[in-house]
Amino acid sequence: MWTRKQIKEKAKKAFQLNYWKCVLCGLIFAIIVGGASGAGGAASGGSSTFSSLMYNNQHREETETVEEVEVEGIDENSDPVTVTVVTSDDNGNEIEVNETDVAFGIAIFSIVALTVFAIVLVASAVGIAVDVLLINPVEFGCRNFFRRNLDEPAKLSSLTFAFDKNYKNAVKTAFFKDLFIWLWSLLFVIPGIIKAYEYRLVPYIFAENPDMKYSDILAESSKLMKGNKWKTFVLDLSFIGWELLSLCTCGLLSIFYVDPYKLQTDAALYEALKYGDKKEIATV
Repeated sequence: MWTRKQIKEKAKKAFQLNYWKCVLCGLIFAIIVGGASGAGGAASGGSSTFSSLMYNNQHREETETVEEVEVEGIDENSDPVTVTVVTSDDNGNEIEVNETDVAFGIAIFSIVALTVFAIVLVASAVGIAVDVLLINPVEFGCRNFFRRNLDEPAKLSSLTFAFDKNYKNAVKTAFFKDLFIWLWSLLFVIPGIIKAYEYRLVPYIFAENPDMKYSDILAESSKLMKGNKWKTFVLDLSFIGWELLSLCTCGLLSIFYVDPYKLQTDAALYEALKYGDKKEIATV
């Protein structure tokens, strides 16, 4: 049976023995995770812009009151020349809009809306592709580094592990892990959080079994985390004090201590759940 104290003491010792490489690996991890969030934020921002355009147009149509319609130059022997609509805005100011202006405005709005929508789609597609093909494998590599660092000072070459060992399976495994977490998140978020804890050990299992089927890796993680999700959540909460101190240093403490310490603790948690008190740890 593992305890937070045992896990964190082992993690701290391993981290301190290979301090600078752990810091560098933690920084790389923070950058790729931040990059993924930024890409998602960009897509979300584009979507918000599109929604704002639609709302503003609808709001303008609702708040402008048509007071008078004047039709000029229409008789039996001539074509319509001008159709003028007199409206008023929220402040009571009269606005004259003729048929040509309305058509031109609708055309411009349609072009802008379609352009923004296309940008959102492209940004989302690119973000997903980068996340699946690059960010997830690098994350697996970072996790592998800290897993190896528990037994002996790890080398930075461990970061490319997922690219060197069955890259296709790494992409597939990470993709389905994220997909299932996202699908469960649709059920009022909480189930997604629980699923994330359930699949928390997936990168470490892959690191030791790169040829294992993705479904078996997910099942193994679920098995190891069964009955341990709440304890792991409490383990995460134990870092709140460090996170608050990091805010006081503008994030410097996170870079040089908290982030690599947490990553090393996650690796120590996997080792404890997988091997318990065994001395001999199988590594790839």
